[in-house]
Amino acid sequence: MHVSYGALSCAPIPQQLTLAVQKSTIAWDDLLTLSTLMRAGSYSACARELDITHATAIRRIRRLETALGKPVATRTDGTFVLTAAGRNALTAARQMEQSADRLMREIEGASTGVSGVVRVAATAALGSEFLTPQLPTLYAAHPDVEIRLEVDNRVTSLARRRAHIAVRLARPQEDDIVAQRAGTARFGLYGPTGGQAPDDAPLCGLLDEGFSLPEVAWPQALERRFAYQSNSLLAVREAVRAGIGIALLPHYVAQHHPDLQLLREVPEVVREIWLAYPAEFRGASRFRPVIDWLADTLARCP
Repeated sequence: MHVSYGALSCAPIPQQLTLAVQKSTIAWDDLLTLSTLMRAGSYSACARELDITHATAIRRIRRLETALGKPVATRTDGTFVLTAAGRNALTAARQMEQSADRLMREIEGASTGVSGVVRVAATAALGSEFLTPQLPTLYAAHPDVEIRLEVDNRVTSLARRRAHIAVRLARPQEDDIVAQRAGTARFGLYGPTGGQAPDDAPLCGLLDEGFSLPEVAWPQALERRFAYQSNSLLAVREAVRAGIGIALLPHYVAQHHPDLQLLREVPEVVREIWLAYPAEFRGASRFRPVIDWLADTLARCP
């Protein structure tokens, strides 16, 4: 048995699932909701990712269970555990997602002309502080391109097409994704302008959220009191500008602020900057100019 969504024919569904739905119809939205639920871990997160209500997410899972005639998951200690029917349904859902994603990438990659929307994902600091101010050079060469920048410190999914191109501070690991090293972000210890910061000046820094980041570990090793911490790099910079303390900052967020002074370089802290995009976009006329602009721009990151 195959499941078709529009003109898209997907891989064969597991036999167990086929037998279960001989007299029922499974909606693609319900399978997609199951896949998203298992990835997101909760109905609330699932609903946010799909841009639906919490109640709709629950209703879709119940409708899927009705079609199968069996529950797809149980919940133990707040964690969803798939049943046998749920595992088969999830396999079918992910096969369909992969087929749909592959088709959309081929369609988008085959578009002609340097025009249209290109969605770029980057961290909030890199996207707003470094990339956006330099966009006029891209528009001067390609005025019909429309950049939609998604700033988020989480890893944005390319497989789900939330972005066409991602700028990341670690090497991309996904399958079927081109990983292109583009530049290096370097760091320094900054304080407010107006005199040398005292040796005992308190620190401002990023919260330790368990990601083992060098820009988090280095200030902690100083064994100095933190006066301010945030999960936002831009907020940390603003704390230094306000005179609260000193902080380790990438040069690209500090260099254009005359009220910040570089106290010293910190060469042992660096972050590689990578571009990630589907292989189908490598030579596509719509995306190639943006990829090249990003690579050239990020190569100049201080």
